Amino acid sequence: MDDDQIPHYLDMWKQTIAVQQHFNDIGWRIRGLALTALTFSLGAAAVSAREESSIQIFGWHIQLSACISTLGFILWFSFYFVDQVWYHRLLIGAVRHGEALETALQAKLPDAGLTKAITQNSPYTANFKVTSFTIHSSAKMRIFYWIGGLTLIIFAVALQIGS
Repeated sequence: MDDDQIPHYLDMWKQTIAVQQHFNDIGWRIRGLALTALTFSLGAAAVSAREESSIQIFGWHIQLSACISTLGFILWFSFYFVDQVWYHRLLIGAVRHGEALETALQAKLPDAGLTKAITQNSPYTANFKVTSFTIHSSAKMRIFYWIGGLTLIIFAVALQIGS
């Protein structure tokens, strides 16, 4: 890279950082909406459980509250799909592009490395007496969605069995 190219690389890097921020913001908005849907589903199922209403599906009597919680799970899964399959992959692509630009910039600007520093510091390492493991951003997101999904399914089963 020639010195006259540095401003162009810096402009590309700035735009890449803006794109990373954009996709990260979209991811957090999706998760915020997912939590709202989770809260609504649990609340609506709890209110419905007081009435002990049931509906018949294929000859089975299913508690309306369990149906609401199950529908909440389907909605929750759709948020996961949009987050994981669409936007998180785009964020990862933007991060990889930022890292490549920083590698090129480091030839002339040795301190360039924000994206790499964030990538290196993002993983969380859990240390236990018998083992340790590292959780990266994709796994963190899956854990988030698994917790919400299991909550909805356990709630649906408990409402159905408890009726």
